[in-house]
Amino acid sequence: MTSTLADSPTYAACLTPAGTGAIATLAVRGLAAWQTVSALFHPLSSATIVPESGRYWFGRFGADIADEVVLAVRRTTPTYWLEVHCHGGREVIALLLETLTAQSIQTCTWQQLEQRTTDDPLQALAATTLAETPTLRCASIVLDQLRGAFRRALEGVSDTFQQNQPKEGQRLLMELLCHASVGRHLIHPWRVVVAGAPNVGKSSLVNALAGFQRSIVSPIPGTTRDVVTTRLAMDGWPIELADTAGLRDAAETLEEAGSERARAAAASADLCLWVLDGSDPPVWPSFSSPAMHVVINKVDLPPVWDIREAREKGAIAVSAQTNAGITELCQSLSRWLVPVQPTPGVALPFTQELCDRLEKVLERCTTGHQAEAASLLADILVSA
Repeated sequence: MTSTLADSPTYAACLTPAGTGAIATLAVRGLAAWQTVSALFHPLSSATIVPESGRYWFGRFGADIADEVVLAVRRTTPTYWLEVHCHGGREVIALLLETLTAQSIQTCTWQQLEQRTTDDPLQALAATTLAETPTLRCASIVLDQLRGAFRRALEGVSDTFQQNQPKEGQRLLMELLCHASVGRHLIHPWRVVVAGAPNVGKSSLVNALAGFQRSIVSPIPGTTRDVVTTRLAMDGWPIELADTAGLRDAAETLEEAGSERARAAAASADLCLWVLDGSDPPVWPSFSSPAMHVVINKVDLPPVWDIREAREKGAIAVSAQTNAGITELCQSLSRWLVPVQPTPGVALPFTQELCDRLEKVLERCTTGHQAEAASLLADILVSA
């Protein structure tokens, strides 16, 4: 059945960020886009405006109050995609959107516009995810998915299901999910907790890694009473460092509350750096975790214990005061968080939800529920 103007909505959204600016861009997409916009647009030359992709014109847009704009035709099939480049003031944008609304055009956010009008739901999801990536490295990974890497990989898995090759499908799913940790942190940073006994230099270490004084530093034990967070990028990966209160058994009520928060933060972290003082007898953690790594601080001071054994077991020796060993620690952090670095163009699930859904597909596949796995996979392909 062929869609008509009456039963197929046309949408308009502002593509540029809210706020004062010189230029803004409005997108109008749908079957009625050309009919509506061309009726409101008045070229300032004698040129005839025609709906051809790649064409643009300068003119005035509006009814009683009009703004000087550039009208551009992005595409004409299967529906019209138009752009109106106007002045960037808030009131100008509001006026033009109200003008479109009066012509039965539905206004929405640019994210909703992508979801409702982009042919490929995975591409629409990648476009909205791309806008939220905090680093160039994360953005480049999402760009690969925007260009179709993830969709092609999913279609390859779907083909194995249709050909009754569950083992091959399972292998491809595991290959996709080997970078799931990266996919979960392209927007949301890895949480790295810095923990240890009081006065071992946790706050100084956080400041050294951040490159500025984020945490208060004092020789008085128990200065840090709450969890102080700092966001930064390390080797292109987004990280949230959490400076915590010193952990010890005997503490006053307020400090004890800070210690409890520190324990909770360490337990929920993607990675925990346990800091030891090289110039004071070491205080080892009372709990263990595969995500815990030892950092020996204050190596610029005379040592009071032999740190060689800890170094042989993988501990990193640093001085937050002189920055000695900080580069090695940064490199180690990147390696611990992302043991297998994704190569350019690799396909991977690029949001937390996609990772969760793909893991369910793998679980159903490995337990012999092939039909359910295929159904779950089909849902991802059509409703990302």
